Amino acid sequence: ESALRSLSEHNQALRSPSGVNSGFRVPPVRNIISPAKSETVRLLFHGWLRVRDVILTQLNGSSLSLTSKQWRCLLEVCGWKYNDVDPSTATGKRQMEMRVLLDRFCNTSHSNSEDFSVRPVFWGGSSLSAATDFPTDIGREIIWELQELGFRNDLIALDKHVDESKMRPAERRALLNGCWEGTA
Repeated sequence: ESALRSLSEHNQALRSPSGVNSGFRVPPVRNIISPAKSETVRLLFHGWLRVRDVILTQLNGSSLSLTSKQWRCLLEVCGWKYNDVDPSTATGKRQMEMRVLLDRFCNTSHSNSEDFSVRPVFWGGSSLSAATDFPTDIGREIIWELQELGFRNDLIALDKHVDESKMRPAERRALLNGCWEGTA
């Protein structure tokens, strides 16, 4: 109880200490499921599914690391706010940054990039409509995948900081994959 009381007083809005990367390699689940309006939750899920393949290709070796606000903005841009940009506001600037990031990931220029918010959305081979409520079982599967990806990336990052084994990188990756798959 005293630990919870101590943590409740911690201001999580403080900047991270120097040298600590507090970014996320995949969107925090709370960004998707925390909005009060179910329509917003549905559109954020759709945003993730639209950009999912692009992001998954960036996880292997890329330095992709976004703040919670950047992830939320990226999901909004991919979900429904692609063309609604007011560059004079902080949110508009962040939306423009996310569009540039998308263009970079897709190797396109802004003039050639497509509007991610109109891409069809698929999960498990099935098309999902943006106009209807999101099926709960599919939502759970997506949340599970995001949590698993986040955990794996956290494990790899932690291992890089504590590994003193002098193993070659390929051997270390094989060891970590073995731990994940239950074969180590």
